[in-house]
Amino acid sequence: MRYIRFLKTPRNVHEKNSTNCHISCLITITSDLGDSFIPNHVTLSAELCSESSGEVLVKSTVQWTAGMRSLPISLAFNERRHSFPVLVRVGVMQRSSYDDYNILSAPNVCGVVSAWSAPLYLANGAKQAVKLVERRFSSSGERNIRIWEETGESIARHLWDAGITLSCCLNEIVDKENAGGRETLAKVLRTPKGKERLQVLELGTGCGMVGITIAQRVVNADIILTDLPEAEEIVQKNMTQATLAKDSTLSFQTLDWEIELPRELNSSSECPHCTQLDLIVAADCTYNPDSSPALVKTMSRLAQSSPNSVIVVAMKMRHSSEEIFFSLMSKAGFTTTDPIPFPLPGDEIQGEEVVYVHLYRYKPSDRYIEASPNESCLAR
Repeated sequence: MRYIRFLKTPRNVHEKNSTNCHISCLITITSDLGDSFIPNHVTLSAELCSESSGEVLVKSTVQWTAGMRSLPISLAFNERRHSFPVLVRVGVMQRSSYDDYNILSAPNVCGVVSAWSAPLYLANGAKQAVKLVERRFSSSGERNIRIWEETGESIARHLWDAGITLSCCLNEIVDKENAGGRETLAKVLRTPKGKERLQVLELGTGCGMVGITIAQRVVNADIILTDLPEAEEIVQKNMTQATLAKDSTLSFQTLDWEIELPRELNSSSECPHCTQLDLIVAADCTYNPDSSPALVKTMSRLAQSSPNSVIVVAMKMRHSSEEIFFSLMSKAGFTTTDPIPFPLPGDEIQGEEVVYVHLYRYKPSDRYIEASPNESCLAR
């Protein structure tokens, strides 16, 4: 997949002695890591929209040419005819309020993810939109998700292919439980027999897309999003605008894989009052093999506290060194079924890259069991 990104977010440029101005920005179209540019000609629709109503005020067709690394966009704007705040949308489809969330199951869906800028407010003296970009996805009816990410270099505050893929397939399964024959994956979204609520924890949540998707689609679920402190601000922003499913909750918890689990996540399986996790999810967490030992150790600690939990890992293999994750999981006592492949839209054809979803259960032999986690727990 490819992502339209703002290298320079929209800014207001006034013409001298005139009420006319131009809203200008600079975009690029890259991979999720930003390490390659789309190699094809792409016709884009650039639109200036009312932030309050979504009405398209000004639109222009712009052309990305193969070999480009950036593309300037300028939209003429008359302040007397239109009012602020406004935002800029750039995408392949014209006048589209959302991208199609079924990007994986519909081969005719373009794999270029649209960009919506943050609102541009001139009334308070702002000259440029803040350095954020919003992604909007829709599958059916009003089942939409809106996720902000940063325009900078922080990998913790960006969307990645595997996160969007896992969100998409979970969303699809809720709509049509056995879609694509993925019955095993569908089961992990059901509340276990004998429990009233589904307990979910996401590792390395980044912008929060996977956990927020679950929270918006699954009823009677408690979802905890975890990451390092640097991700909290963008996650909280995205949580604020999420519309949760009936009786579901959503929260953020700081979690560093290099240290012991915080008390509220360190429940004991012997404690009847402690919350037992049913589902642990992780997407795009294995790209750095140096962090895999800490990731697997954290998964082991969580699984020891919640031995009946299922761990769902979505990953797009970028280099062979990532395979260390599989051997570490095996040594830690996790068993897995065959991975579920999700071909991604490519520059030319579907399936040029593939995200694999792995399902793990904890079944350790005695020699692999770590020292028991701290017996203290937070009674619920």
